[in-house]
Amino acid sequence: MAHYNAQMAGGGMHPSQQPMRGAFSPIDPQQQQQQQQFQHNAYGPGSQPQQFQSPGPIGMASHPLPPPQQQQQQQQHHQQQQQQGAANPNFNMAYGFLGQDFQNNQAAQLGMQFAGSAMNAMQENVQQNVNRYVNMRQLKHFFDVSNIYVLAKLRVLMFPWLQRNWHRQAERDATGQVVGFKPPRDDANSPDLYIPTMGLVSYVIIIGLIIGRLGVFHPEDLGYTASSALGIIVFEVLLIKMFCYLLNVGSELQFLDILAYSGYKFVSTIVVVLFKPWAPWWMTWFAFFYSGFALAFFMIRSLRHALIPESSAVTGINVHRKRRVHFLFVIAMLQYLYIWVLIRYKSSKP
Repeated sequence: MAHYNAQMAGGGMHPSQQPMRGAFSPIDPQQQQQQQQFQHNAYGPGSQPQQFQSPGPIGMASHPLPPPQQQQQQQQHHQQQQQQGAANPNFNMAYGFLGQDFQNNQAAQLGMQFAGSAMNAMQENVQQNVNRYVNMRQLKHFFDVSNIYVLAKLRVLMFPWLQRNWHRQAERDATGQVVGFKPPRDDANSPDLYIPTMGLVSYVIIIGLIIGRLGVFHPEDLGYTASSALGIIVFEVLLIKMFCYLLNVGSELQFLDILAYSGYKFVSTIVVVLFKPWAPWWMTWFAFFYSGFALAFFMIRSLRHALIPESSAVTGINVHRKRRVHFLFVIAMLQYLYIWVLIRYKSSKP
């Protein structure tokens, strides 16, 4: 205290009370000597003042800087995360949002297994209910077609009198027993559902385009045209099934076979529909009679082997043979009526 008072009395000032100087101001020798004298008195001889780190942000504790090796490892880890996030954009979403612990969560894994089992059971139940009414394997058989088959079938539909062989080829197993008929891909005389389906869709689209060209198109016209076409198909299939039951026709003609043969009329109908708006009236009538006759001839030759099999193969068939011939002729003549109804398109709204 006496020493301090002596300094104050001698006009000396504490170093902290010295006036501040700029960063580039020259060092005064007298001030430097006074600072050294103050450090000597405060810390003792030979001691160094304690070095303090610059404080961090407000509210955060100051920590010592990590060693250079640890800083390098942290930088490498940070760079690897950035590269992985750039390579996989979903990385940040999957692992940043859900977290790494989600994959290791046993409850989540158990829930996923339970959901998978439930979906498999539901799929099996749906397949069993569908197979109860529709045989999916048999349905796939009717869609097993190729480009060569489609072209050959269209040729037969338009020029049926050029076809010589109308018998379907039987499919045999490894023991040589007949297990059914070959798919359409391997037999041009086999009925299919691909051409009738595409024919129905094409017919509806063409009718919509023609009505739109007339300037009276409404969106309901597409549904009206499709429902009318499906109604004709349903009526013909039910009519044939009823006569097959009355004439004691067995398993020679299946339901999907009848549906396929009934759907072939859309090919002939499309030909007449395309002639009607642009061709003269006599060409339209010629296309109508020609397409109807070709379709009737095709139906007779295709259904003949199923409705009127060989007398030597089936006993008692001569009793219903004459009735079956008449029934086959009625089916052929009704094709004109069906085509006439389908080509009389009109808008559903006046």
